[in-house]
Amino acid sequence: MAPSLACATLAIVTTRWRVTTWNIHGSAQPDLDDIAGAIVAADADVVVLQEVQRRQVERLAVAAGMRFTWALKHRPYTQAMWWRSEGMAIMTPHLLDAAGHTEVTDRQPMRSWRRRIAQWALVGRAADGQTSMVMVFNLHLSPHDAVAARRAEASRVAAIIADIGTDTPPIIAGDLNDDDDPEVIASLPAVEFARPSATCPADAPVRVLDHVLVPATATGVTASVPRPGPTWASLSDHLPVTVDFRLPITPGV
Repeated sequence: MAPSLACATLAIVTTRWRVTTWNIHGSAQPDLDDIAGAIVAADADVVVLQEVQRRQVERLAVAAGMRFTWALKHRPYTQAMWWRSEGMAIMTPHLLDAAGHTEVTDRQPMRSWRRRIAQWALVGRAADGQTSMVMVFNLHLSPHDAVAARRAEASRVAAIIADIGTDTPPIIAGDLNDDDDPEVIASLPAVEFARPSATCPADAPVRVLDHVLVPATATGVTASVPRPGPTWASLSDHLPVTVDFRLPITPGV
């Protein structure tokens, strides 16, 4: 007897993911208790931060009950003042592995704020008796006055993702500094199904700089940005962006 179609076809299930990206402008020494409160309230599976100092992310991770990986972006002062170094972080309450980073600018000195990096890590969470895995890439691309550099950085990130060759779907999030420059997102190997509202400046935003790009297989994608105002502006010049979506999982037989 031939197997029934129901037996021969693998059931496709989906897993919910929530990703938050936020440039917290750490050099301005924001209130970390309030930052942590906002992160906890977001209830995200992954939080990516830009312009964050290592000691800041250490406190935030403890307060939020998350694991983290931090990467140095630039060191504006001497090594003796290591705590003032600025970097990027990926945080998650789930499994965290395979972290890495690399410079994507053209050999900028470590002291220069124009130095840019791409950071990544593998995040895994339990779902329907299995572990759902995503590779998260955290970006902070060159600012609005450096269009050619920003586009070149995005192209390098696409090449890095291809070189890593992961079988897990890529999620690309961060401060892309790309308002009115669609070529940046178009060159990256992920999709912005739901464009967020303006994120900068936080008191009265007029520019969309912060994004979460998801795999093409994502469904039910929504993006949210908090209502702007002085409370958020006291924390950072950027508003956070949170994106919800579902990714398919094919369970084993």
